[in-house]
Amino acid sequence: MLAHISAEDLRRIYLDFPIASCVIGRDGRVLAHNREFADVVPTPGGDVAGRYVADVFGAIVMEAAERTFGAFDQGAQEPQQEIGLFGRVFIVAVRPLRDAAGAVTAICAALTEITEQKRLETRLESANRELQAANRRLAEAASTDALTGLWNRHALEELLPREILRCRREKAPLSVLLVDIDDFKKYNDRYGHLAGDDTLHAVAQVMEGVLRRPGDMIARFGGEEFIVVLPGTAAAGAIKVAESLHKAVEALDIEHASIPGARLSISVGAACLSLIPPNTALDEIRSVLIERADQALYAVKAEGGRGIRLHWDGGSLPSSDGQLLPAR
Repeated sequence: MLAHISAEDLRRIYLDFPIASCVIGRDGRVLAHNREFADVVPTPGGDVAGRYVADVFGAIVMEAAERTFGAFDQGAQEPQQEIGLFGRVFIVAVRPLRDAAGAVTAICAALTEITEQKRLETRLESANRELQAANRRLAEAASTDALTGLWNRHALEELLPREILRCRREKAPLSVLLVDIDDFKKYNDRYGHLAGDDTLHAVAQVMEGVLRRPGDMIARFGGEEFIVVLPGTAAAGAIKVAESLHKAVEALDIEHASIPGARLSISVGAACLSLIPPNTALDEIRSVLIERADQALYAVKAEGGRGIRLHWDGGSLPSSDGQLLPAR
């Protein structure tokens, strides 16, 4: 069928073809181009025939053309490439033009503009990043106590089972501390709830600063009570952390005229499992740790507060008659 199309017809088809196209010779000159291609190049009249590719498009495009010639000489094919030209973006497809002996004499490049698609992709990527950031902020808000900036109970319910599993897998101990601000109701009654909120935040931040290891966590457990989870920490280490919490809160030197000593203080109850039982449900382990720490905290409060007490498990899951030991 091509036999009935004259060379002039083919020339007109090429010139009017709706995709920008040009022919580049081995010497790096633009041998020919169609009308659509003329609109790509911001030159008077748009005619770049006879000009060097490097002069029109820059050295990077010339280097790409040289690589393309080399690939075609080796019998390889060149995949489509994305290229930016004069503030616009194109997909470029190239094909070799060969002489009768099969040697590559020139390459034909067709340029399909995708500028608008790239703009849409960029906006979509930006929107996706903003959405991901918003989702992260929502997730953090859902897991963060607004007043203290610590983890909240929701986060604790997710993180504590994870740490129990990890300690079980690594055959490592796990300790939990329950911390209560002594006579905080009296503090609120005397100084007001705004001052109470400021104090809660200050205590929370200074206790968080005590925790050094990445796996340690502190969460607001409710009201003026906090919980500290110490993976890989045995009883002696838990007591040391509790003592550090005490010192950090005392160093705040917050007046509390309604209690003996006239300075804000905390009470700490501790519980430790030196080995996580392999066949015990996570909920049961969680409950045992928190209940034992709560029992130890209750004993401290019953003696007037300002102390530390440990509920030791003896190396296994504690029974209901676990011994309360005084703080060192």
